[in-house]
Amino acid sequence: MEIVKCRKDQVLFHQGDIADYMYEIVSGQVGIYMDYGDEAQKEIGILSEGDFVGELELIDSSTRIASAVALDNDVVVKRFTIVDFNDYVRKDPAKIILIIQQLCSRVRRLDNLYLEACSTIDEYREAEKRNIPASPSLLARLLKFSAVAKRRGL
Repeated sequence: MEIVKCRKDQVLFHQGDIADYMYEIVSGQVGIYMDYGDEAQKEIGILSEGDFVGELELIDSSTRIASAVALDNDVVVKRFTIVDFNDYVRKDPAKIILIIQQLCSRVRRLDNLYLEACSTIDEYREAEKRNIPASPSLLARLLKFSAVAKRRGL
């Protein structure tokens, strides 16, 4: 395990990279971004002290599903290889429960966002079919799901 200090906009990893590390955030915030389409990027979330990032791909030996970027000048993370991770959880098995809880919370959040996106699309289709203008709340929800995050030098 290694302590790494990051400056603002420093990339911890890019979407599509091989996962050789995971991180535990000690201080500061890390933004998670997912590319889609041509030059389009969506902010998936912002993580902070105590959160883990990159654990999913490290554990299942897959490529990164998103990019992680330091949002502050004072971001400090613990960087783990898979060997470090295995040693870490052997010494402190309660960390596994914490990681599982964080993963469950993220899955639940994504499930809710997915259902909200489906409902928004259905409502938009119905408005189009009935040839009525979309309400301001519908337009706001459409923007929520299609807004492109500012590229952070990725």
